[in-house]
Amino acid sequence: MNRGKRFSAESKHLYWGRQIDAIVHQLSRLAMVCDIEFGRPGLAERILKNDESVCGRDNPRVFRQMRQHLMALFTLEERAIERLGPDDTKEIVDHAWAAIIAIRKAGSAGHSLPSGQL
Repeated sequence: MNRGKRFSAESKHLYWGRQIDAIVHQLSRLAMVCDIEFGRPGLAERILKNDESVCGRDNPRVFRQMRQHLMALFTLEERAIERLGPDDTKEIVDHAWAAIIAIRKAGSAGHSLPSGQL
């Protein structure tokens, strides 16, 4: 019986991890087009306030998409917190962002996130 509960919890984490990973990965791609480096303090808030001056390259259409994805990420985070709790959700989100930052630092947008890590 305990084994089934553990599998269920792992499945929930995998589901939320994949959802968050997909949005974070897309955000990273859009940020590259706009020449934005995620991880800077206050950047997300400026994007949500529709401040296109954070972009190194002018691309209003891609900026709008990035802002929409960022709003979707925050909504997904809120739902994950309700289902998994704040600590597990933070761990999933932090891992997704760390993987994206590592890929960006390696200088390759073509790589995907490490599979099975979330």
